[in-house]
Parts: sequence; structure tokens; C-alpha cells
Amino acid sequence: SDCDSLTSITIPNSVTSISVQAFRNCKKLANVVIPDSVTYLGSNAFSGCHGLTSVTISSAITEINESAFNTCSGLTSITIPSGVTSIGERAFYNCGGLTSVTIPDSVTSIGYIAFYRCSGMTSCTIGSGVTSIGQYCFEDCSKPGTIISNPTTAPTVDTETFRDIKT
Repeated sequence: SDCDSLTSITIPNSVTSISVQAFRNCKKLANVVIPDSVTYLGSNAFSGCHGLTSVTISSAITEINESAFNTCSGLTSITIPSGVTSIGERAFYNCGGLTSVTIPDSVTSIGYIAFYRCSGMTSCTIGSGVTSIGQYCFEDCSKPGTIISNPTTAPTVDTETFRDIKT
């Protein structure tokens, strides 16, 4: 990627999609506001953006695609908009600085290893709409903390979904 010195970006309201790997490995990119005009966030869009500490996700996005924020180790918290229905595989994989996340009631599925190795996570609230949580989803979220699950129907989970979580 040729974005080694990119520290900030203003995404104009005329943009409707962020393509696959658009900002991948922009290691110094610190914060991003994805405007409400954006309806599509491609796989690996911000993967490897280690310096990313703050991101605002468009309320028009319904799916956080595979590896969208994979290895954004500087990210400390994330607000997932209420219109999101799916969190893809590895969406927040290896985001070690992530300490808290609230998954809204609109989300029905959380993909395979979506929050794997979020070793700083101390708080996670899972909304009432979640029906499926992928294998190893929360593995190595090793800090003592709280996972609050509010589904109205028990979600389908794998035996390894919460592996290596300390209590």
C-alpha cells in the first residue's frame, strides 16, 4: 500500500462505498468518519491500520464485512450502528486495544473469529437479535471482564466460541 504517511482522511458525502482493501495497511491513519452516504464497507477496508484509534461507522451500513478492521490494534472502542445486521468473519480480529463493544439488537450474526484476540476487551454487550455467534469468536479475549448477552432466543454457538476467556 502507498499510504504510509496518511494520518487522516475526509471521506466526502458523495462516496457511497469503500472498496475492498481501500485503506489497508495505512498504519498511521488515526481516525476516520465514514459518512452516512456510505452503504458498503468492503472486506479488509481498514485492515492493518495500527494507528487507528477512532472510527465512526455510517448508519447506512448493514454489514461490517470480513476483516474490515482486522489488526487495528490502536482501536479502543467501537460503536456499531443500529442498522448493522451482520458482523463478518475476522471483522475486529486482533484488535488488542479494543476494550469495549456494544453489539446492537439489529445484529443477527457474528462471524467466525470476529473478535478473536481482542485481548484488552473488558466489556461486551450482545444485543437481543443475535441468533448465531461464530466459532472462536471471542477466543483470547483474556482480560477479566463482562460479556452480557441479551438475545431473546439463545444464539447458536460453537463449543469454542468463548474459549480462553478469563472470569
